Amino acid sequence: MKIDLSKHLTLGARRTLKAFRVAMFELLSEKEFDKITVNDICEACEYPRATFYNYFDDKLDLLEYLWSHIAKNILNQLPNDEKNDDNLIKIFNLLVNFFHDNPALLANIKKNDGANSHLWHNLSGYLKHEANQLLYHSYSDSKEQNVPVELLARFYSDLVIGMLEWCLFENPTIDEKTADNYLINLLHNNF
Repeated sequence: MKIDLSKHLTLGARRTLKAFRVAMFELLSEKEFDKITVNDICEACEYPRATFYNYFDDKLDLLEYLWSHIAKNILNQLPNDEKNDDNLIKIFNLLVNFFHDNPALLANIKKNDGANSHLWHNLSGYLKHEANQLLYHSYSDSKEQNVPVELLARFYSDLVIGMLEWCLFENPTIDEKTADNYLINLLHNNF
């Protein structure tokens, strides 16, 4: 991104970012990412191309910003004080609920090669990275681990995103309680 999100943003900048974010999200619910153009994005949010390029390098840059916004909103719903399996279940459930709340996005991902699509790999990779960071910080002060914290965080984030992918693409009719039980069994090696 061409602007620093860690600094104070004007009201106009926040509105502009939101307009581009919403436009990209809506377009992703309708078209393959590869077929979305900067012109499509600008037309959808009624901003000129010059404004787009004042904020973003390209549409992939906007996509990364969109994923960061979604991940931040999802992960900000987690309690800060939990460092156990319940937090992993909550992360999983929040991710599942995001897709249930946004069926058009999920339908478009499924229509365009599902778990093998570029869009899914981009989104799941971003979510995995964010979950990994969150879990790393969650477990970094714990002395009870028999493996390095980096490996533990990676294992758990891979497990949560793998379970999400399995539920969304291979078993979309699975109920939340059953999915949670599968995840708990995987966490505790109860095969």
